[in-house]
Amino acid sequence: MSPATPASSPSERLHRQIIEGLKEVVFQTDPHGRWVFLNPAWTALTGFTPEESLGRELLEFIHLDERQRHQELFPALLERRQEHWRGEVRYRKRDGSYLWLEMQARPLSGEDGGVQGLCGTLTDVSVRRQATEAVARRERYLHALVEMQRRLLAAQQDGNLYQEVLEPIGRASGASRVYFFEAHRGPAGQLLFSQRAEWCAPGVKSELANPQLQNVPAELELARWSELLGRGEVVSGLVKDFPPSERAVLEPQGILSVLVLPLRVDDTLAGFIGFDNCAEEREWDRLEVDLLSAAVNAISLELEHRHSESALRERETRYRQLAENASDIQYRYRMEAPRAFLYVSRVVSDRLGYGPEEHYAEPELWRQRVHPGDLPALNQLLETPQQLGSKPVVLRFTARDGRTRWLEHTVAPVLDTSGRPVLVEGIARDITERREVEEALKLSEASFRILLEGVPDAAAIQRDGRIVYANMALVSVLGFDRPDQLVGRVLAQFIEDDMEEVPGPPPDPSGIKGMITGERRLVRRDGKTRVAEIVSLPLLFDGAPAVVSIARDVSEQRHLQARLTLADRLASVGTLAKGIAHEINNPLAFVISNLSFLSEEMRRSQLALEASAPPASGTPGAPRQRSRAELDLVEWQEVLSEAYEGAERVRQIVRQLKTFSRPDEERLSPVDVHQVLESVVLMAANEIRHRAQLFKDFGPVPMVMANENRLSHVFLNLVVNASQAIPEGQAHNNAIRLITRRLDPGRVLIEVQDTGSGIPREALGRIFDPFFTTRKVGEGTGLGLSICHGIITNLGGEITVESELGKGTTFRVVLPSLEPRTRPRPQGQLTPTPVAQRRGRVLVVDDEPGVGKVLRRILKEHEVEVAAGGRQALERLQAEPDLFDAVLCDVMMPDLGGKDLYEAVRRSHSGLERRFIFVSGGAFTANAREFLETIPNPKLEKPFNEPALRQIVQELVSRGPASSSSSL
Repeated sequence: MSPATPASSPSERLHRQIIEGLKEVVFQTDPHGRWVFLNPAWTALTGFTPEESLGRELLEFIHLDERQRHQELFPALLERRQEHWRGEVRYRKRDGSYLWLEMQARPLSGEDGGVQGLCGTLTDVSVRRQATEAVARRERYLHALVEMQRRLLAAQQDGNLYQEVLEPIGRASGASRVYFFEAHRGPAGQLLFSQRAEWCAPGVKSELANPQLQNVPAELELARWSELLGRGEVVSGLVKDFPPSERAVLEPQGILSVLVLPLRVDDTLAGFIGFDNCAEEREWDRLEVDLLSAAVNAISLELEHRHSESALRERETRYRQLAENASDIQYRYRMEAPRAFLYVSRVVSDRLGYGPEEHYAEPELWRQRVHPGDLPALNQLLETPQQLGSKPVVLRFTARDGRTRWLEHTVAPVLDTSGRPVLVEGIARDITERREVEEALKLSEASFRILLEGVPDAAAIQRDGRIVYANMALVSVLGFDRPDQLVGRVLAQFIEDDMEEVPGPPPDPSGIKGMITGERRLVRRDGKTRVAEIVSLPLLFDGAPAVVSIARDVSEQRHLQARLTLADRLASVGTLAKGIAHEINNPLAFVISNLSFLSEEMRRSQLALEASAPPASGTPGAPRQRSRAELDLVEWQEVLSEAYEGAERVRQIVRQLKTFSRPDEERLSPVDVHQVLESVVLMAANEIRHRAQLFKDFGPVPMVMANENRLSHVFLNLVVNASQAIPEGQAHNNAIRLITRRLDPGRVLIEVQDTGSGIPREALGRIFDPFFTTRKVGEGTGLGLSICHGIITNLGGEITVESELGKGTTFRVVLPSLEPRTRPRPQGQLTPTPVAQRRGRVLVVDDEPGVGKVLRRILKEHEVEVAAGGRQALERLQAEPDLFDAVLCDVMMPDLGGKDLYEAVRRSHSGLERRFIFVSGGAFTANAREFLETIPNPKLEKPFNEPALRQIVQELVSRGPASSSSSL
């Protein structure tokens, strides 16, 4: 506060009174950056009084890391090279700590027009910064989980699994050191812990080579840890609070706080993963523990998978010893990608001329050498053997010497622990001699021509690299009218793939050229592309050596396969997303409810204070000055509002996770286009952020009848494509626009515009064709837009594109709309109905203690009893089945789930199950979701809609408990 000044006018005194009453700091400096005025808010924020601060330099209070930037900024303001500055900066408090303030400053002009110094305000933004950092921390953990899963999938069987995955979770957690200790038994059978892997932050000393951390007796030095970890619990806290025996191990390593999570494999403690903090004493919150526990569980699953594979390898060794002495070909083939022969007995060299090593090197060898007509049967044999049963399958193969070998196959699938076929085991018996006698009677050149004309697959016969014969199927596939239009041409000119890059069969001993074998892209006469499997074989045609090539169009199969692969990948990601959403929804339910409760209680306290406090003066109608308690309540109310807003944002994010993790169903329902686009923007934010600015121009539009998940897939694909068409680093110069409009009659227009590189004019006509892509080989399948086109057209809509090179692209989607009068009432929205009030008994079943406390408070007008799990609730209901008017039951619980509890009650006390109200943070299993769809009971999602919850419970209470066993 400035020194005393002469008496001023009433207006000046009023202005000073206003400034001194502000919560923001108002300041003024001289031209040298020294304080000359500070209002009392300076003391409230920093603890320094204005009197002791006046005359000191402004820069003295700014954090040292940011002081240099402001030393350059203030001269620019004082010299009027910059008229205004606004930014966030850390200021030192009296206790030595720092808080974030938003500073606004501008030059202060005197009467002569010269600059007298700076003036401005300082506003506390610490709470906002903390909220931003909390959101960033959650995102960091989720990115670390994804990266860890990627590394787990890519980890070699014999590699150091822990070393690969400790780094991402270590960086995300902000720990100084992350390590893995293996649990093993000593010579006397005692439990020991030994460190096997470690990740350290920069500047932190590694303890991996510390001999004191090997063979640590669990029962002596870490007895408490061993007991807690054995029960599946965590060890967490400040080292200074630990027992002396544990501190003796931890303190020499410089550890201030620690978090230890159990690692269980096949329901046995295999060790633990620890997180040390050597820089500060820090407690891990519940969300961090849950997310890190999810990471440890993923490692446990990978270890169990490795143990299973080890058992399979032992079985395979015994299998090979028997197979090598058999006269028939015995083999084992992996059905999942990467597909490959895992074992082929050596007798295959005598039968086909290709040894086991050649089969291991080329998984597609049999598909390349099988007779074209037998390729579908071979595919069924290697891909769906469970459909064949014990029925033998006879296939023709071309051996290395050119002879056709007939092999009779008998196969059986090998199932994994979940009952899913993963391998094919088979025996192939050579029946060539018998079949050659049968086939010799059928072969002739005339019959061969008839055969080629009759098969549905395209076929051509080449001699000296040129077509001498083409059947009508090939003429139709390539878009010609007559066979003679193909005679004399080179078949390779219709093949889009580079012949040198696509491996084919070895050269024919006869020296025949022009053999094309394998899966290739065929270019039609009109430029469109089809995918075909081509098999080429040497033969004699018209008495001279030739090559017959047969092409089977597999475009639709590859299209479907790509969609199935995409659906499988999305399902895997969706499973993880559902799990995370469910785990977040439980704590989020009682966080939001508690914040709402505190806000309401504080509002009531504020009204009570205002009603009880007398006015400032005895004059009737005079304004009353607020007390300090009222001001504190107002500020606390604002803090609670901001916290509630942040929790609500988390709830919306979880909702989007649940939407994108739904199974790929075909059911249609009314869909809000704007809600879908908002979800897409959230999911694609990271792709857009570094490339363009996003603009939304949403007009009033009705709902459309569609599948929300499929519609989200379409617009996510379009938005991601738009962002990828824009190079990184120029976000301020580029834009992506989402536009919605209502078209008459009964249609909705959605546009996705970008300012990217654009699409060449010659490619626009083929942009929605399957397998067509403008990207380089390996960067895309060319199926994304084709799938989008199929989804939109199946919904009765249309999708078009306009583009200009160097200026950008616009995709337009038009969908049939639902008129407002047909818009269904949103599910879960209850119409308040008058219900007779009666105090009832309510049983809450939930394994989350915080949820039980929240429900007890929400339903305080009733007598509420809480069961910590399904089994405890079942015992209570069986003991007194007519005691409770309503049962609020969670769906997903570890000991006895909601479905099992419901069925057990229905069997033992029929009618009581109708008093169940199911609450869920996200039923993320297909079984649970199907159960909720089939029962008539009310369902509520976490976080709770408190009025709806009270109304549903009151309706059940009003019926009375006696109806539970009679005529509900």
